[in-house]
Amino acid sequence: MKFIYTIIFIFILSKLSKKYKNLSFNDLNFKRLDFTNYKQIKLFIFKKNFYKLNNRNIHSFEFLNFSQNLGGKIGISLSRNSIFNWFKSNKNKIGYPWTEDLTSKRLINIIYNYDFINSSSTFEENKQLNKIIFFHIQRVIFSFKNKKIDEITSFDLIASILSYLILGKNTEKYINYINLIISKQLDYLGMHKSYNILEHAKFLNNLYELKNILLYFNKDIPNKIEENIIKMTSILNEYFHVDGSIPLFNGSNNNYAKTIYNSLNKEEYLRSREFSKSKNGIAFYSDKNKKLFFDVVQPSNNQISNNMSASSLSFEFSCHGEKIISNCGASESSGKNPEYLRYSAAHSTIILQNTNICEIKEYGPLLQPPQSVTFESNNINETTVFVGSHNGYQKKFNMIVKRKLLLRDKLNKLEGEDSIISVKNNNDRIIYHIRFHLVSGIVFNFTNNKKNIILRSKLNNMWLFKSDIELEVEDSIIVDNNTTIPTKQIVIKGFTNSQKLKRTWSLEKI
Repeated sequence: MKFIYTIIFIFILSKLSKKYKNLSFNDLNFKRLDFTNYKQIKLFIFKKNFYKLNNRNIHSFEFLNFSQNLGGKIGISLSRNSIFNWFKSNKNKIGYPWTEDLTSKRLINIIYNYDFINSSSTFEENKQLNKIIFFHIQRVIFSFKNKKIDEITSFDLIASILSYLILGKNTEKYINYINLIISKQLDYLGMHKSYNILEHAKFLNNLYELKNILLYFNKDIPNKIEENIIKMTSILNEYFHVDGSIPLFNGSNNNYAKTIYNSLNKEEYLRSREFSKSKNGIAFYSDKNKKLFFDVVQPSNNQISNNMSASSLSFEFSCHGEKIISNCGASESSGKNPEYLRYSAAHSTIILQNTNICEIKEYGPLLQPPQSVTFESNNINETTVFVGSHNGYQKKFNMIVKRKLLLRDKLNKLEGEDSIISVKNNNDRIIYHIRFHLVSGIVFNFTNNKKNIILRSKLNNMWLFKSDIELEVEDSIIVDNNTTIPTKQIVIKGFTNSQKLKRTWSLEKI
């Protein structure tokens, strides 16, 4: 039925082509932070008929930002001709590339770059460009009305409210709905429910742009938007390692970390908040020397969580200006987190039988995620204790997994205790791996008993990793800034068929 409605809508829209004549699209650039991947765009922008390629940076019109930076007649001609040719090829399509939030992103990028694209247009070129914008406005509004609430992204919010305001429509009845959409996508601490730090930063940036759009059109700013900007900004300020990078959970990468960090440091109303009562999300510990992030997210299968990884109880650790323990990261090359980088083994966590904590669906939400992820934190005598557990392996192996992390305020040391607990009598031999992915550039040496490994970091800091059983070192990778770098991982492994197996380990600066 939705398919038929879309066909009818596109047919009617083709008859409304003259409605755009009295609309103005000048001076509507509200961009705050630039999340364009210029390296990727440079790979295709000068190819003939690149608009025909199946690339999200093309179908989102991100290439317009590159063209504007290029400038001059070449940049203008490249932008305008690509838009016209793309529209001619795709205007009557029902599905992709009019799905997800691609329509919204195209509209935003055309309008934000409108003055540049239109700076030397003929009358006919201006008419055609305005027609394309009007067409996108109508499709954005149509899509916005027909999407489920968890399918609406922050780019959809910007595009839809901008569309209503350009058309001169009353937006009051949509503001409450926008507030509801925002609330659905944030947890009670103000963290975006993708639990991807980069997506959190993009959502926050889009709230700022939404606020500026409302101010430009002399509309009142809802208190909910102001409140969430403050909450999201204050929590984002905590999600940086001591080296200025962001933790690599759920498809995050550091392509824009410096841009995000610099924008946060310029905010004039950052305020201190209490985060210790969190029961779900990416928990963190911080003191003057070290930082730890701990994944205790309760996964879900909604659209917001499509890029979430099977990474329960994984952690990252940094100290004295550099990161030591990492997750494998993610690439932005396909616009999504590649499937293998979402595996449990790509994270510094506990894995049973070399299987994922939950099923991975390519380019989709996790299937059969853990039904219970618990987390507690305590601070006693200047020692912070994080305890997390999940039942992701209970259905397959009748096992639950528990991890305890201890950090002492005055010591550069991390202590861990990992437990695998049987929920019923089980004589099956279950192989386990506890993986600690090291950042690249770390040199290692075993001690004689092979229970200890001495690590030398890039900054020539010396660390001692200790375990209660023999350790192994295996190959690993770090994928960040769209570069895959070979590295190593420390592995604790063995078999368990007992009621409870416990492994202890520690990482200490020496």
